[in-house]
Formats: sequence, structure tokens, C-alpha cells
Amino acid sequence: MEKRRLKGEEADELIIQLLREAGRPLTTREVQEENQKKLVRCPDSAVVFLNNLRLRGLVQGEMSKERRGWIWWA
Repeated sequence: MEKRRLKGEEADELIIQLLREAGRPLTTREVQEENQKKLVRCPDSAVVFLNNLRLRGLVQGEMSKERRGWIWWA
């Protein structure tokens, strides 16, 4: 089955909902894995898309030494 590429607000809302439902910060890899389970793709690579959401103030993100990468939350 082919992955559906998300666009615009649909992509924003899906990622924000995913982060809220998680109840904890997720790593970039965990966000990618959840998208794969739902058979969807972000418009850009996950890290670029998440960073754009962060710059627009829609999600929060920071580098985590403990989890060895960026973590994201809404």
C-alpha cells in the first residue's frame, strides 16, 4: 500500500494531534514511525517539517542529550 503525502493544514493538524495524543515528547524517529503506521508522509522530511512547525510556533522542540536527538511536543 502506498503512503499518502499530506499537504498544508492537514499535515500540520496530523502532526500536532500525534504529539498531543502521545502525552510525552517524541523524538523525530518516533514521529516518523507513527506516520509510517498511519501510511502518511510529511510534505518534507520529518525533521524539516517539524522544524518548520517549530519556527511557526505550532510545536515545541529541543535537543535532548538523554534521547540523543531532537524531541518534539505540542
